[in-house]
Amino acid sequence: MIEFKPRFFVVPAIALAVLAMLHAPADGGRSAQSACGPVVHIADPGIRASFAAAARRQSRAASNICSVHANNSR
Repeated sequence: MIEFKPRFFVVPAIALAVLAMLHAPADGGRSAQSACGPVVHIADPGIRASFAAAARRQSRAASNICSVHANNSR
């Protein structure tokens, strides 16, 4: 007789849950994308200026990595 044990269903259920989570972005693709990641609105002008300065000093290799990450490789 076939014996149904929970351990036969737990691992496939976890695998299906992980695959379902990896299939689509967590926000359903509604977020706007910048060159490297989502657009974040920073209220503090000092912090915003430091991020802008870091983006200007970004190397060419880092820029290429960001474009590959955003799926618009150069």
